[in-house]
Amino acid sequence: MDAIRSEFPVTQEYAYLDHAAVGPLPIRVVEATKRTVEQKFMGEIHWDSWEDTAEATRRAIADLIKARQEEITLVHSTSEGLAIVANGLSYEKDQNIVTCDLEFMSNLFPWQALTKRRGLELRVVGNHDGRLRMEDFADVIDARTRIVALSYVQYSNGFRTNLQELSKIAHEHGAYVVTDAVQAVGQMPINVADLGVDFLATSGYKWLLSPISTGFLYVRRTLFDEVWPTIVGYRSDEHHMEYGFREFQPALTARRYEDGQVNFPGFAGMKEAIGLLQNVGLENVWNRIATLTDQLVDGLRHRTNVKLKSYVDEGSRSGIMNIACQDPDSAMKHLLEQGIVVSVRGGGLRISPHFYNTENEIDKLLSEMATL
Repeated sequence: MDAIRSEFPVTQEYAYLDHAAVGPLPIRVVEATKRTVEQKFMGEIHWDSWEDTAEATRRAIADLIKARQEEITLVHSTSEGLAIVANGLSYEKDQNIVTCDLEFMSNLFPWQALTKRRGLELRVVGNHDGRLRMEDFADVIDARTRIVALSYVQYSNGFRTNLQELSKIAHEHGAYVVTDAVQAVGQMPINVADLGVDFLATSGYKWLLSPISTGFLYVRRTLFDEVWPTIVGYRSDEHHMEYGFREFQPALTARRYEDGQVNFPGFAGMKEAIGLLQNVGLENVWNRIATLTDQLVDGLRHRTNVKLKSYVDEGSRSGIMNIACQDPDSAMKHLLEQGIVVSVRGGGLRISPHFYNTENEIDKLLSEMATL
């Protein structure tokens, strides 16, 4: 643990428990990013090595979520990934999009804009005290549903969706499933085939501990012809390193959805971040986070009288815990003054530890909360 924590200078000053907002960068990520930036700063053009690193990152991403390399598109944000899907599919006038009322704006606004522009219906499934029920989705998904758009883990309370069951329901009606996985990838093992989703989008700057303006989109390879690239550039073409006037030929892989330059420094850093997580092992990361959140839940029950707004049952839990609080902003400010970083979301304190956090940091949080 000491060796791992030495990768995170933030631990020298804070008990950082806010990975659902922004993940601190490990030293190796900063160094990899810096090397690429310094090459350009010195006027050194390393196109081949930059491209090689980007492809190595693509391979690492594919391995991380158990996908094929050809199914991964490098994007700059979750929003960009979702927009590629939303704008690339075709629609008929009386079709509908299904989502829920817990979604972050990145997985809400694109579908609101799309349905208004195309004259589609947006069906919003309501939550039950922060929980989503599959039977409610079964009631609204029908033969005219084009897309079911849902986050794997909800940002406010950490509720984890049963994507396997949701995908089964959607596919029985001929609908596609796109998931915003920004609050899942990096904290738990992901296998896109097991989840059954058709598209998965995420950013790297949270649980993946990667630079800002990095992310990826998974597109099931059988759907390349279903999702047309709507913003294209030289990287979108099958022969993207050949110059001259010619007809556009979409790449045979998910690179068809990349237009211009990717964030070469950022993806060099993401490669190192994924390498760190893979070296630790995603099962170990997930188990460690569960251990810390178990400690938090047990401490809340025995040392305070506050209410937990998140679910801790095995099928619904994640590394995000939300605690009810009458004045969460003041509580967050007090905790920050004591060197503890958390967020305010959904009317409560949102706490999201990662694998490098310690039991002592959770205990410090519980002690401070008991005094509030």
